[in-house]
Amino acid sequence: MISSVIRLFTATCLLGASTLMAPIQSVAQEQEEEVPPAIEYRQSVMSAIAANRALLNAVIDDEVPYRNHLLAHAVSLNRLAVLAADIFPAGSGGDASRAKDEIWEDVEEFKAGLTAFQDASSELLESVYTGDLTAIQDAVGSVGSTCGGCHRPFRKPAN
Repeated sequence: MISSVIRLFTATCLLGASTLMAPIQSVAQEQEEEVPPAIEYRQSVMSAIAANRALLNAVIDDEVPYRNHLLAHAVSLNRLAVLAADIFPAGSGGDASRAKDEIWEDVEEFKAGLTAFQDASSELLESVYTGDLTAIQDAVGSVGSTCGGCHRPFRKPAN
């Protein structure tokens, strides 16, 4: 008798919990669907930039033994820097993005930041071709500085 009551109670609780969770899941799905494709694409490009920087750092800091991968990561970062100039169309800010409105209010300063990033990534690529590890480390540091130079004025803090 007691086990039947416990099973009925458990089934009722599970049914009640699933009924309560349905609206929450629906809201979560709506929020996920609200990210416009242009913003999602931009976020993917920016994630790829961060990933390539991290991989470069892992190689030059001897965390992994893949010096022969430096060129691939430098080329990728350089190409992504070029793409970065096109991924901030007007009106692509908002709640779904960490991009601040200042990007479109001070376009010249933002473009200067992107140009600095592109130049630094080109210098990184050139340094990799030389094979000089110190030059590569300096160039990776310069790339990182340009990232921060744009993120501080033009990116909202993470939630």
